[in-house]
Amino acid sequence: MRNRNGRRRTAPLLRRQVAALDRAGSLSSGSVTRDARMYAFLRRLGRTVRANRVCLAEVARKPGTGGICLRLRYEWADGAAVPKGKVGCLSCRDLPPGWEDQLRAGQPVRGISTPVIVIPIFCGPELQGILGLKGHTGRRRWRRLETGALEAVAATLGSVAICPCSCEALHAAEAYYHAIVEDLTDPLCRLLPDGTIIYANEAFCAFCRRERKDVLGMRAHEILPAEIAGELPVRAGPPDAFTPTLTREFRVGGADGEERWYRSVCRAIFDTGGAVCEYQVVGHDITERKRREARNTWMNDQKLALLADAASDAIVVMDGSARITYWNHSAEDLFGYAAGEIIGDDPGQLFPPGYSHLPYVKDIRHAVAGALQGAVRLRFPDVTFARKGGSVFLGELSIAAVRVGGGWYCVGIVRDTTVQRTREQALREERDRTDTLLRIAARLNCSIAQDAVLDALCEETARALQVPAAVVFLSDRHRGMLVPARSFGVPEGAQGCLPCIPLSIYERELHKQGPIITVPDLMLRVDEMSRKSIPERPPRAVASAAILYEGVLIGALDVVMFDAPRTFSPGDLAFLKGIADQAALAIVNARHFEERKAYERRLQMSLDEKTALLKEVHHRVKNNMQVISSLLSLQGRLIDNPEARESIRESVNRVKSLALVHESLYRSESLAAVDIGAYAHRLADDLVQSYALQAYVSVTVETAEMITFSGDAAIPLGLILNELISNSLRHGFAGRDNGAIVIRISRLPDDRLAIEYRDDGVGMPPDVINRPPATLGLQLVRILAAQLEGTITFRPGVAGTVVELIVSDGAGGPEEDACTA
Repeated sequence: MRNRNGRRRTAPLLRRQVAALDRAGSLSSGSVTRDARMYAFLRRLGRTVRANRVCLAEVARKPGTGGICLRLRYEWADGAAVPKGKVGCLSCRDLPPGWEDQLRAGQPVRGISTPVIVIPIFCGPELQGILGLKGHTGRRRWRRLETGALEAVAATLGSVAICPCSCEALHAAEAYYHAIVEDLTDPLCRLLPDGTIIYANEAFCAFCRRERKDVLGMRAHEILPAEIAGELPVRAGPPDAFTPTLTREFRVGGADGEERWYRSVCRAIFDTGGAVCEYQVVGHDITERKRREARNTWMNDQKLALLADAASDAIVVMDGSARITYWNHSAEDLFGYAAGEIIGDDPGQLFPPGYSHLPYVKDIRHAVAGALQGAVRLRFPDVTFARKGGSVFLGELSIAAVRVGGGWYCVGIVRDTTVQRTREQALREERDRTDTLLRIAARLNCSIAQDAVLDALCEETARALQVPAAVVFLSDRHRGMLVPARSFGVPEGAQGCLPCIPLSIYERELHKQGPIITVPDLMLRVDEMSRKSIPERPPRAVASAAILYEGVLIGALDVVMFDAPRTFSPGDLAFLKGIADQAALAIVNARHFEERKAYERRLQMSLDEKTALLKEVHHRVKNNMQVISSLLSLQGRLIDNPEARESIRESVNRVKSLALVHESLYRSESLAAVDIGAYAHRLADDLVQSYALQAYVSVTVETAEMITFSGDAAIPLGLILNELISNSLRHGFAGRDNGAIVIRISRLPDDRLAIEYRDDGVGMPPDVINRPPATLGLQLVRILAAQLEGTITFRPGVAGTVVELIVSDGAGGPEEDACTA
């Protein structure tokens, strides 16, 4: 406690000093030995002034030096007495300079480096001894008020311990101490080990409502509260057999009828033998502090109650006997019990009949028993509770239990998880349905045949909705009916009674109820209209989902029962609608696939027909050209003029080259392209046979790859080759018995085609090459080369005839061949 100036108040210190002075009077008591009384006094003095060492020494002179030698008489250090046999020389060193003069002058000496104070003891004018005290802390400062009190104590000790003959000073000091103790407002008394009161101040007498003469000599249990008197160790024994200091708080009734709280401190004083020599009991009035604590506790309880009532979960507090002591508003709403109905009862009524709650209590107690300190938290996720009306619900129980002293207390928080579990169950069902829909969609889309799609649809619907059968109806706009297309689970004998549903009836119900139709009597009306025989256990559609694609009704998916009708939940109906949506996409895809296959078949038939017609055309053209060549050959035989006969032969060969092109076209797989290598080889062989030369002529056609020409490009190229080969056979090999013709066809880097014609004949004269062509054959060669958008070059000066023809790739090639194929 500090005052406004920051200094510690002097009242508590004065009480300790006065108490020390009062205890000095006990030195004259004859109930204990003189040494025990001195030790007890030094101990009280050390605790009063907060010192951890108190010693009393007498002064002796060192022989020869004149210095002071201090011989220890009594010492108390850290709560333990110094054995009598070890009491000896305290210090043989000379005192620091100036200390002896101050001691002789009667002034206390304060230590410089240690918290020591030395107070001189005089017996008359002579310095007879010192009283030394050492503080607890290294920064202890001895105040003037403390020094004055210690000087009075030192005078008393000098008269008792150093100069025993001066007992009058001791009695004077004791009277002085008692006079000061009487002014204390706190009750104070001293007891002998047997509990007899040997001293009591006025405050203690007022507390007991007795006169001093009545109080002195009484036993402690006759006047003190049981909380204090019952704790006094009246038997003798070592100090460690009981607690030397007892502190208790108790309340008693005041003179005005109002209860007051006191805090008592009872200290046991031991002698050097370890026995209790007396007790000191001091009481402090703590009524105001208790009232403040009560007010703070009430305010805290109110705050906690407000916070607990504002919580959305039920909060239940139980004491150590498992009785409910608190019940918030959320608990009232959850269980239906008011606080007045449940507080003080066992929590067993919060559980259904036959449902034991003892395992939870045992788990709590077992957990608390294993935890010596702190709190224990337990959580029970699945607990069945019961409301006031008897209805049950699943909840989550969280318990925080704490062990205080020998008992335990717990706070239970109950949360209704019905809505949460319902939501979780709905989410699980939705997830399972989504997975099932994905699996059904994968199975429906893996098939391209409509019948396979419908069979899989009926099977998956029946298994997913756990119904015995399912039927798929398809829309027939010509008849105005929904016709049963496929079924699963319907016996063969009952499949014939599946009716065709009029589109008008179904569309009317679809307009009234939406995509999901749940009209049990719809099939009855259909049965009456269809007039089919109904078997003993007829299939009844209990729910129907319209199969819609872009708003157009293309069919219906029905779930069928044979016995009692079944009621489907909204989730099941939505699931059926999802299956119908997947079925619509699968059915439309299957129909598109079938339509495409039918279109491809029709297209292939048309293509085959046109191919056959085109081949027939080429075959007829080739036959007609064969007829023309035969007529020309017959005509040439009737002509005697050799030049005219040769002209007719050339015309025949030209017609044959054209006929060969058409023959190659209708014989090849592609009607638009001709393999120019094979065509050139056959053309050369036919010409060699046509001229029937005496010489042997070999024909070689070299191509690095198969090169094709379109029919339009093959005709002029065939005519060019015809003229070149005919010229070699008529003029190049005249008068020879053999010859060779080589035709090389290759592709240039710029994607143009190069055709090199070479023979080993006599060659062409230079004047024929350089001047404009005079013959029809050479004129045709140049004209046809220009028609092919190419160039033709004759190489003079080389043995034989060499002709190079370069044409563009637009005449034909592999890419064009691939396209025409």
